Amino acid sequence: MANLRFLGSFVISALLWGCAELPVPPPELESTARQQADIGADGLFRLAGRIAVSHNGESFSGSLRWSHAAGEDEIFILSPLGQGIARILSNAAGASLSTAEGRSYRAADVESLTEEALGWRLPARGLQYWVMGRPAPDGVAESEMDDNKQLRTLRQDGWRIDYLGYRMVQGASLPAKLEVALDERLRVRLVIDDWVLP
Repeated sequence: MANLRFLGSFVISALLWGCAELPVPPPELESTARQQADIGADGLFRLAGRIAVSHNGESFSGSLRWSHAAGEDEIFILSPLGQGIARILSNAAGASLSTAEGRSYRAADVESLTEEALGWRLPARGLQYWVMGRPAPDGVAESEMDDNKQLRTLRQDGWRIDYLGYRMVQGASLPAKLEVALDERLRVRLVIDDWVLP
């Protein structure tokens, strides 16, 4: 099933054969905008970091850049060498994924898109809140707090989110490291190196 493992093949291609790269925006994630003390649920953000995915015994690691606005997302996935290998766009019209090899996928939303292209559902609707250290507003959640009144563990929609570190970003404490897991079948670890919040 070729459509389930394309990310791994892209990484190998990038490392061994120097495949064509997607245009990647420059890493201009040093914050030049003021930090809001209380960011709304639909607040804009940009982040850059590293990602490691483990799914049914297979793994992928690389980096990502994510720009989020209300109702619109753009996510670049890069190889360990920084080459653009996949781009995900999502808005009210649907979601699309394009690759450096010219492949493209379309679906109604990111969850359906990643299930078709990757074989598992990325919980994008929840993740936009979880990366901010808060539960999604449209689902029941169980949470545990640490001594600093920050989320340590969040359980929502069948997912467990463990917060492994925070950092101060212009007066606000934001997650710097988290792991999102669906049982033992799927684990996604994010290390967020840079935040921009208008």
